[in-house]
Amino acid sequence: MKGKHFKKNEIHFFRKALILILAIIFIISLVVIIFWLKSNIQLSKIEKEVIEQVVTENNEESEEKKGSISVDFQKLSEINSDVIGWIYIKNTDINYPIFQTDDNEYYLKRDIYKNYSSCGSIFLDCNSNIDFSDDNTIIYGHNLKNQKMFADLAKIYNGELGESIEIEIYLKTQVKIYEVITSYEEEPNLEIIERNFKENGKEEYINKNMEKSKVKFKYTASLTNNIITLVTCDSTGKNRIVVTAVEKI
Repeated sequence: MKGKHFKKNEIHFFRKALILILAIIFIISLVVIIFWLKSNIQLSKIEKEVIEQVVTENNEESEEKKGSISVDFQKLSEINSDVIGWIYIKNTDINYPIFQTDDNEYYLKRDIYKNYSSCGSIFLDCNSNIDFSDDNTIIYGHNLKNQKMFADLAKIYNGELGESIEIEIYLKTQVKIYEVITSYEEEPNLEIIERNFKENGKEEYINKNMEKSKVKFKYTASLTNNIITLVTCDSTGKNRIVVTAVEKI
């Protein structure tokens, strides 16, 4: 009888412990969801506020107004002095300022006002030159479930935007237009993304990436020109989506 009573008490204890563990998991999950929703709401608000203040559409393209938009970097720098540029891709939600600090962790969890945000910001690799003069300039951003930040790189990777795509980079003194040449998935080892190349190294690098590219893109720019690489996570977070584009000159 004592053994049975002990076993009943043991079962009762484990049931209570299981309920407590499940309750803790539920509370933690609820807190995470609330913070995620708050970050997304704040991101949408910031996007609207900032874009209204600093971005205007260019109705006609000309030598004086190259690109689809104009960016007021004076106002933008007053909001955040870490800004080095702006990235815009037609037919996507990619329309954001680009920041840079001396490490690649800061803007993973910071918004334009430098407040904590799980959505993060778009940022330039800390080892890349801010004038995009490197052989290969690297830009990072999160792949958010609400299709913000660099989520639309998945559309480029999947071929949803077609075979001819331009990426517009606005710097404080100039506008650079790039044509997409490759898009592929890669394991999260960013050492494979080279920044500067030895003789013939760029051609070898691009050819290797073209073999991996899911889409065969059409482009007119010379492959000898400088390139940019955009990097984000895939939908699982296990791999990286990598998009490479070459500068039109």
